[in-house]
Amino acid sequence: MTDPKPIRTVRRGRIFPDIQWSEEKKARWKAEQEAFYQRCKVIFDRVQPEVNEICN
Repeated sequence: MTDPKPIRTVRRGRIFPDIQWSEEKKARWKAEQEAFYQRCKVIFDRVQPEVNEICN
């Protein structure tokens, strides 16, 4: 006979409830992410034709 599988406890909620970001910190993080995206997009747009030639 096989042993029955243990019943899994479903956890709900935050993994780290002690860490709470303020709205200001969330907005700053989003702005930093957007600025990083814009910097990377310029480089990607410049390199993309070369990548397409290599892959095709």
